[in-house]
Amino acid sequence: MGDRDALTMLVDCARCIGCEACTAACTKAYDLNPNILRTDIIERKTEEDANGKQRRIYYKNACLHCTDASCVMSCPTGACHKNEDGLVVIDHDLCISCNYCAKNCPYNAITYDKASGYMEKCTLCAERYSKGETPICSEACPENAIRFGPRSEILDYADRRVKELQNKGFADANLYGDCQFGGQRVVAILDEKPEVYGLSSNPDVPITLQAFDAMPIRPTALLAAGLIIGFNFLHSRKYGRKAEEVRNKHDKAPFCYVPPGQDEDADLEAMEQEIEEKEVD
Repeated sequence: MGDRDALTMLVDCARCIGCEACTAACTKAYDLNPNILRTDIIERKTEEDANGKQRRIYYKNACLHCTDASCVMSCPTGACHKNEDGLVVIDHDLCISCNYCAKNCPYNAITYDKASGYMEKCTLCAERYSKGETPICSEACPENAIRFGPRSEILDYADRRVKELQNKGFADANLYGDCQFGGQRVVAILDEKPEVYGLSSNPDVPITLQAFDAMPIRPTALLAAGLIIGFNFLHSRKYGRKAEEVRNKHDKAPFCYVPPGQDEDADLEAMEQEIEEKEVD
């Protein structure tokens, strides 16, 4: 990430106690449905140590606002995009709820809200971010595990904190998010390897998705293709149901073909009448 002074969030997972105060504050502030979480706390357990003991560890799962964001690359309408501050946001007026962004997010940080019909994700409190204000989750954390500030200051603190943890015996302590996907606006201090937290150490955007993103007419082309496929699906589904009714009623399987422009219902009714007349004769 080129802008070293871009405001960045730091989540210190070594301090997180899993209280979910951040989740509650976010849900209340944005009046989200109870089953929709823009940020969530994931609990995991470490492997057993020499004494057979495990530790509970917690990870704040939310959008990391990647520089090379696969969700943005996969969106066919431009609804999922980078705003003027470089944050990944979703324009609900352009969103068609195709779920491509959610399916291509490696962190499962985007959710479809059936009630509203919109895709939901953390915006890093974009309206507060633009004013230089602290995100709501950061203010709600009782353990000071969520920090926010200029990227250079955040990374300097993170470097000191990682070394502190390593000196305390957490040999695998590391900073996650500084390099992944070109750098992320949300970075995390982990006291175990990323894999223990369910994260990939070296994630990458699939080549096929990169190629798709490079297509200049991809939104229009994809929508047009989608409309054609959708029309064909509905057309064949309607015709298939009517044909199946004829087969079931007469215990036959007539070869049915309806040329474009003709009315399927009228054609099938005529076919059914013809079959009935033959049976009477």
